[in-house]
Amino acid sequence: MISQKYKLLFILFFFFITQAEAQSKKKKINIDSLYNELKTEPNSTKKVDDLIYLYKKSTRTKKIRTDLLDEALEIAKEIFYIKGIGLCYDRKGITARYEQDYTNSVIYHKRALSFFEQTNDTFQKAKCLTSLAVTYRKLNLEKEAFDNYYKALKLAELIDDKKGITISLNGMGNVFLNMEQYDEALLYLKKALALEIESENPRGQEYSSANVGEAYLFKKQYDSAYYYFDKSLKISLNNPRKESTAIKYNLFGLLYQKTGDYTKSLNFYQKAIPDFKKYKNTRYLSNTLINIGINQLELKQYKKAKNNIELGLEKAKQVKSKENTILAYKALTDYYKLTKDYKNALITQQYATAYHDSIISLAAQKIITSTQVAYETYKKDQVIQDLARSKELSDEKAKSNYWRFIFSILVSVIIIVGLLFLIVLFRKNSDLEIEQKNTELQNYLLYIDELEEKSANHTKLAKQDISHKFDEYELSKRQIEVLKHISNGLNNTEIAEEMFVSNNTIKTHISNIYSKLDVKNRVQAIKKITSNHTTIF
Repeated sequence: MISQKYKLLFILFFFFITQAEAQSKKKKINIDSLYNELKTEPNSTKKVDDLIYLYKKSTRTKKIRTDLLDEALEIAKEIFYIKGIGLCYDRKGITARYEQDYTNSVIYHKRALSFFEQTNDTFQKAKCLTSLAVTYRKLNLEKEAFDNYYKALKLAELIDDKKGITISLNGMGNVFLNMEQYDEALLYLKKALALEIESENPRGQEYSSANVGEAYLFKKQYDSAYYYFDKSLKISLNNPRKESTAIKYNLFGLLYQKTGDYTKSLNFYQKAIPDFKKYKNTRYLSNTLINIGINQLELKQYKKAKNNIELGLEKAKQVKSKENTILAYKALTDYYKLTKDYKNALITQQYATAYHDSIISLAAQKIITSTQVAYETYKKDQVIQDLARSKELSDEKAKSNYWRFIFSILVSVIIIVGLLFLIVLFRKNSDLEIEQKNTELQNYLLYIDELEEKSANHTKLAKQDISHKFDEYELSKRQIEVLKHISNGLNNTEIAEEMFVSNNTIKTHISNIYSKLDVKNRVQAIKKITSNHTTIF
């Protein structure tokens, strides 16, 4: 009886395995056959779109055909299909994020955005901004994440894209959750949930309900948190999708951990592990293992706790999760305290602090590196964009350069003419100044000559007139000599010394001069002799 049961189970198992392999092979053959058909077609925008479609189809299989996306990108560049280039880079960014390669994810999304901005496709631009924001959140760069979610929200509202609006609102709410601003988080998350209910979108309601419940959990309003978690879990169970149910188990585990029911919390966390492993969600798996360890510490299962925390820490470092890494180090600190290993407790506490600072610096450095790489690649991509508009741009540039050249020549000519004019004016002004100086000098010389001639004439005339006066008043030679000295301003003593006689003799001569001229003093004497003449002797 038992052997028959085992045989039946074996047959069923073999049947399911062969069916799965056949289905997988069918998908592979389907993709390969479609690709072979595409290879014979000429390069066109449709061919690029079809290659991207095949690539997206391959992501749902075990073997992702990255060669399809690379070929689509090359063709899009070759034919200057700007939107196609953006779609390829955006898809590369999403794939990189799934592989926890967040640095390259940022680079690819930024490159995609630079191409979408050259198109009128607002929808794709908004989607790209949202994807970029998600990657920034994975890097714990909340400001950058919020900025991009906000830009995406504005674009989604512009084209009335309900799905885009709710995704952006949820993203902004999650940013506030990470920043521990729970009231602000609820504002955005409840708006998103209301829109999902209005749109009758079960998947959207599942995601938004979980987010609202998480906000209430951190506000320590556990009944409200339970209500939204339960609502989200029921939708997930009715519409299974990858690890969505496991995420809800993880949230219930955290809820019961916060309320102190560690056994129930442990059970929910353990239920989540298989799906996280199956879908390779390392970030959630890391968080789950660490929280299992925390529950085991509370239940005094120290050895199991340490193993799970260390395993969770290892996986947290793999995906560079700041929150999970710090959570693990804090849990290890509690473990060493409980086991009275205070030396290691101090070390892990220091690691928690140091790693907190280093992971932030590392993330910042990654963004700097990403920016540098993005700048270099942008320059290459710009060539493609320029070629797509080459004729128009080259014509505009040539025209602009022509007029710029003409303008430069005109300005140069004006400057040269101006300088020459200034030089001529300067030289002319200098010549005029020199000529004026020469004229003044000539006039001055002529004036001197006139003065000299006048002086000679006056002297001659004066001598004639004075001689006549001397004869008229019958002055002797000695009296005339004394009178000359008087006219030169000499006093009696000085006159006596000049004539080598005594003062009394001079006084006698002066008295006789006064008498002959009929004057009373020297001034009258001189005036009488020199009247009507400018020069005396």
